[in-house]
Amino acid sequence: MEIPFNLLILKVFHAQKNRERPLMAEIGLSPGQPKVLAFLSIHGKCLQKELAAACDIEPTTISKMLNSLEENGLICRSALAGDKRAAVIGLTNKGYALVEQEILPRYHSVNTVSLTDFTPDEKRRFEEYLRHMYANLTGTPLDF
Repeated sequence: MEIPFNLLILKVFHAQKNRERPLMAEIGLSPGQPKVLAFLSIHGKCLQKELAAACDIEPTTISKMLNSLEENGLICRSALAGDKRAAVIGLTNKGYALVEQEILPRYHSVNTVSLTDFTPDEKRRFEEYLRHMYANLTGTPLDF
């Protein structure tokens, strides 16, 4: 039986999420939070609206998520100079440590399982294909 391509992508996405979620729950993170923390560890401080857009999270959802992350001491928020309504978000030392010591190793373990038996060239090409698909669908290059 041939599976439509969009369903194939969806099934793989959910299989990966089903592997990641329990691993992240072990360290007290809910869905979406690891992605936000990983983004901040890569890019440093950014505006809340930029963070929401980059992580594909609705502004109201990210606001609640950031409240929880701030309460747990993983991020800090500060007002943007000249615009007190805009919040700049950054990781705390505790947040950086969690990403480096807990989140990235868990992502790596799922990626290792996902790409078992792929050659280095297949991995490289697969990433290129995914980036190409993203650009086709959004009109912008994939930049995380």
